[in-house]
Amino acid sequence: MIFLLLAACGDVSNATFDDDANFLAALPDEGRQTVGFGDDTTDAAARGLGERADLVELSVAIASQVNGFVLGTLGLVERVRELPPTERGDDTRRWGPYDGDCGVSASLLMSREFGVYQWSVSGHPGEGEDATVLYGTHFSGETVAGGDGSFVWDHRRWAGWCGLDESGLVTVDYDNRDGVDLLVLVEDLSLDGGEPTDWTYAYTRTDTLGDFQYRTVSDLADDGSDELATITVRDRWIPGTGGRSDAQVAGGGFGETVWSWSQCWGRTGRLTFQSDSLALTEAVGDDADCVFEVAEVDRI
Repeated sequence: MIFLLLAACGDVSNATFDDDANFLAALPDEGRQTVGFGDDTTDAAARGLGERADLVELSVAIASQVNGFVLGTLGLVERVRELPPTERGDDTRRWGPYDGDCGVSASLLMSREFGVYQWSVSGHPGEGEDATVLYGTHFSGETVAGGDGSFVWDHRRWAGWCGLDESGLVTVDYDNRDGVDLLVLVEDLSLDGGEPTDWTYAYTRTDTLGDFQYRTVSDLADDGSDELATITVRDRWIPGTGGRSDAQVAGGGFGETVWSWSQCWGRTGRLTFQSDSLALTEAVGDDADCVFEVAEVDRI
């Protein structure tokens, strides 16, 4: 999804370059719109002291999946940061059109009014008509980058341009005003032509607290059953100290019973406490020693 962008620099003033920087600051950024859960549970100096807790391992994998969605989406805008616009107005910028992956010719257009930036990526394959595949709105904060906003990625449209049998609509709400705060909704996702699924992810990270939650509905038995399970996992942690993971599974063979599973862990994700409501796992430790003593699963 990376476009091969080429543009020539003209004679522009320092003020114009500064204004270009403001437009770029209003675009989503990989460093602000990705989930860093794995970085908080993999202290290189302490590796080898024990395996990470199961729920930590699962959440690291899920965080990687979320980042795959977001980074794939942002691949369309990241290269723009390296290049000057092809068109400038007092409150507008345009990059492109450029030819890139799957023979798609695409452009990124931005406009600004009273500190609010609207932007979109549109394109077409071959001789087709332009259509929007990615768009967003950013509200400036104390700085342009230090604000909040949202963006939407139409994966079905992009996949169709590339001749792929895939679907999905990814919506990301973000708030950059205090650390990283993300809400990612993935609707009708299918990357292999199979039954689409929905996912919800929420991630908050400041200097003193981390909170990562995700939810989906799944066929746990993987047998095509109509008895789908709702799976919710929440991880809370204090960076550099440790944290707690709480999970719930409802339906999918459990009937009216809700299975709850909790684990606490140290700064590298090593298990220090474990308990579950159906005694399906080995009891470990005492929850009084957990960074967070009380189970809390749902905040979204």
